[in-house]
Amino acid sequence: MISTYDTPAQKPNPVDDTTFTRPLVKALQQQTEQLAGTIAGPDAHRIASAWVYTTVLAAWCEDHALIPAWLRAEAEPARKHHLDAGGTLLGWLGRACASLTTHQSTACLLDPRYNPITQAAPSEDGARALIRWWSHEAPDLAYSAGKGPSSLTGWLAGDLLQLVADERRKANALCQTPWWICDFLLDRTLVPAIETWPQDLLRVIDPACGTGHLLVWALIGLYRWYRSNGPNHPALPPDAAIRRALAGLHGVELDPLTAAVARLRLTVTAGALLAGDNALPTPLRLHQIPADLRPQIAVGNALLAGQGDPCPPGTLLDDTHHYPRILQRGTYHAVVANPPYITVKDPQTREAIRAAYPGVCTGKFSLSVPFAVLVFDLAIRGGHTATAPAEDGQ
Repeated sequence: MISTYDTPAQKPNPVDDTTFTRPLVKALQQQTEQLAGTIAGPDAHRIASAWVYTTVLAAWCEDHALIPAWLRAEAEPARKHHLDAGGTLLGWLGRACASLTTHQSTACLLDPRYNPITQAAPSEDGARALIRWWSHEAPDLAYSAGKGPSSLTGWLAGDLLQLVADERRKANALCQTPWWICDFLLDRTLVPAIETWPQDLLRVIDPACGTGHLLVWALIGLYRWYRSNGPNHPALPPDAAIRRALAGLHGVELDPLTAAVARLRLTVTAGALLAGDNALPTPLRLHQIPADLRPQIAVGNALLAGQGDPCPPGTLLDDTHHYPRILQRGTYHAVVANPPYITVKDPQTREAIRAAYPGVCTGKFSLSVPFAVLVFDLAIRGGHTATAPAEDGQ
């Protein structure tokens, strides 16, 4: 199994414990509603949810000492000094969000193409209420995990994106994969791929990666493999192992903010793996993770990108040179996905997908159908594939 933890579980992992997650989600939704009331315009709720969720990421990083204290109680003296010097709490909140961008791969978190918080700001009272909640009421996002993903993987932070607001869940069918399902899928793809091609640079992709659950699990598994010693497979030093793992690991996600979260999580996971092998100083700081460790997670529609040309211009949000050979058919040793199971509402996109997959997209079709074709097309001959089934069984 990819997940291996020596600490016995004294209590449920918080990602599985509804007594922890439900009150947190309810509180975050309340913060979103309150903040939306201080933002003008028809997109107030969408922008407010982005503000609240970006502070989730900041609090998660802060609780793990990845960034300086901004939102928690220990930051109160610095906040007071900021206010005494003529600053505002809205400005302080903006600085907390900006602290997430100290690594090259996470700069997108304040890119207006990814995150709508640059479109409008809440009021000073709204910022004050949100900071007060994080400072005095919100639970710690660093916790002892026992069985399952550690809090440093950002698993809970990834889950919260679909729960803070309904927009992504309804529009893009964002539905995060439980960690034990990730175990199941990777045990049947990554593990046999390692056994089949023990000397190759393994290419692994999730073409519907969400906030990166499967990719985080795959990165941990690949790093452990490259660090292990075996016949005709000498152990690599930590820096070489993590670079080799990232070189073959790809993800594609339609929603820009969701993809940005996946980039943040994989960057932190890569740094944590290095720090665990004493290749980076501890405590781990986001800005100290080597800037050229960049997860290859593209923003775009995986069903349409890569048709014909490996990466045609205009199909991905970022410059395509950042993702050499991404989505190239017949090149991946392992392909895993939890594809969306919704139908496409936009007629232009629906007809483009129908034209790209004419053999299966007839009549009314679920996106899980063309994704099933894509998963097989991406795999190398003899490659290993697995998907989580659609809810409707298609």
